[in-house]
Amino acid sequence: MKRVLSAAATLFALEASAQFCPSYTLSSSGNTGSCAVEAVPGTNPTVTQWQVIFDTVSKGPAAWGTNAPTVSNLGTGCNNPTPPMSQVAKFPCELIKAISMQESSWNQFCAPTTPADQRGKPAQTIISFDCGYGVGQVTSGMRSFDPTPAYDRSRVASDALYNLQTGMQILTDKWRVTNCVGDNQPRIVEHWYTATWAYNGLSTTNNPNNPNFPSTRGVCRPGSCPSGSAPYQERVWGWMEFAPTANHWRGIRPAYPRLSDIGAGVSRPPALPDPSCATPTSCVTTRTLNVSECLGDGGVSDGGVVPPVDAGRPDAGQSTPDAGAAADAGSGSDAGLADAGPAPTPMPFILQAPPASYPLAKGCGCGSIDGSSLLALAALLTQAARRRAKKQ
Repeated sequence: MKRVLSAAATLFALEASAQFCPSYTLSSSGNTGSCAVEAVPGTNPTVTQWQVIFDTVSKGPAAWGTNAPTVSNLGTGCNNPTPPMSQVAKFPCELIKAISMQESSWNQFCAPTTPADQRGKPAQTIISFDCGYGVGQVTSGMRSFDPTPAYDRSRVASDALYNLQTGMQILTDKWRVTNCVGDNQPRIVEHWYTATWAYNGLSTTNNPNNPNFPSTRGVCRPGSCPSGSAPYQERVWGWMEFAPTANHWRGIRPAYPRLSDIGAGVSRPPALPDPSCATPTSCVTTRTLNVSECLGDGGVSDGGVVPPVDAGRPDAGQSTPDAGAAADAGSGSDAGLADAGPAPTPMPFILQAPPASYPLAKGCGCGSIDGSSLLALAALLTQAARRRAKKQ
């Protein structure tokens, strides 16, 4: 009987995590984060429709027309060897897809499961408790206390394409205020490492030398990467390598910078050489740089090997939205400071308390639910079932 209860609870937990959809809309009594825009009813794009959206976003503002948020040019070249110059922004499609998977599991709309007064409604905008909106979890500018942002807040909630374009406005600002990676060439996926870190917040929380992270960890493979065990950018890198299915994207093997080049205890990384490590913590084996297949010569530079996609089931832990570790959607740059979202709060299932110089990530970390978390939830459900059985 115990095994039956445990198995049932585990299955329930898996099902619950797969369907998790916060929608802390303006009118909700559960809206304690001052989310300022009402959720909009809508039908989430199919995988095929998402591919068209990602392809459009990847091409940058030159292909967006005038009915899109304004995006600054990218600074490229760091005399390594290219001299500094400016170019119209374009974005690696692999990176956009991976960030969107980590942030929201490619959800602009879903049927709300929380808060309680939204549960049971038809699909509407996914909104995290800290007011991250839509597929890109656009946050700053979407709260009642934020200054008026340089984009249309209502369209961030209602339009998946516009939401992602706004996310790329944010990512561009992060690129512009962070130091060089390699020669800062937008078509090189790894050159977005620090900007991706900054998308979630330039803080020591995302420093890969953070002592809360296992010092011998490997690539953050979705489903096998427990919550709190890797920084945000490594989770995105893991998604790029292990796509949920072949229909989502073709996996690449991105390289990682040396930990010694980043330094311990820093929230703003220095200029980094070209990443070349095969894992986040070891350079015993190396990887070559990846040229985005939508911006360059088909995917991999210098003879790198493109791996097959995971081809298994989607990540049982990260198939739910991040919905809390949302991007900083502030207009303009953040001058290299941490994400302008709420103050950090502890992530679940971290056993060792960090030193004060390493604040924990903000948000619920819903995009990082892992097997251990599900087992913990299953145990709680089992206990509840036993209590009910005793009362009967």
